[in-house]
Amino acid sequence: MPNAAARLLCVASLFAVQGVAQTDELPQWVLTLSQVKRQAKAEFTKLPNFACVETINRYQARPGTDIYKPLDSLKMDVAFVDGKELVAQDRGGFQELDLEHLATGGVLGTGAFSTIVRNLFVNDNGRVTRWSEEQLDGRRTLRYVFAIPERQAGYTLRSGGGSGTVGIEGSYWVDPETKDLIRLEEFAVDIPPTLDIKENVTSVIYGRVKIGEAQVLLPLSAETMIRNVSGWRAKNHIEFSGCREYKAESIIRFETDVPTPQKK
Repeated sequence: MPNAAARLLCVASLFAVQGVAQTDELPQWVLTLSQVKRQAKAEFTKLPNFACVETINRYQARPGTDIYKPLDSLKMDVAFVDGKELVAQDRGGFQELDLEHLATGGVLGTGAFSTIVRNLFVNDNGRVTRWSEEQLDGRRTLRYVFAIPERQAGYTLRSGGGSGTVGIEGSYWVDPETKDLIRLEEFAVDIPPTLDIKENVTSVIYGRVKIGEAQVLLPLSAETMIRNVSGWRAKNHIEFSGCREYKAESIIRFETDVPTPQKK
């Protein structure tokens, strides 16, 4: 009769075999999605502190027309430092700035730089509901459709002095070979009726950028569109450029030659 150690070894071997069988039974798209999410989480968790120049070209369209007219153009520095998205303008220091103080009219928002992907992949708040293979700009991609409930989305819309939290639905596209994120699109759902907002959509394009000695995955451009109840639409086209590693600098100066006050 086998001893206790031998019986434990048999049980462990049985569970190992069952574990392999269960893994083999998983659909391939589930295994691929797991790889995509693990890689994306690793990418956006290990990001170094960095800063980029953000250029925002803002447009508006009247109700009943698809013609967008230029409103203005804004330029600022944005940074991702210790897990926070910061903004600086006019060579000032980086801070968590309220964008309402940067311009009047139109629409402004934060999140395209880093918040969206961290919420989706680092915090794992998105639930994938379906997938498909699609051609995107002439290249083969994998598309995953996701949803994030209001309590996890951390998404707030403001309009006319009012504000409200919303849920998020959308899609992201990845390269089937490298598993790199290519594009992400999201739109607000369950918008409170007290807000004068009918539709809110954001799309972001991603690519590899050299920061220091590393090639990291960052947003290259983004577009946000908001339509209010009466049909007015505001659209922002955002470009990120000049990305570099962010390092805080401290300067200590010792004055050795102190001028002697002259006697009058």
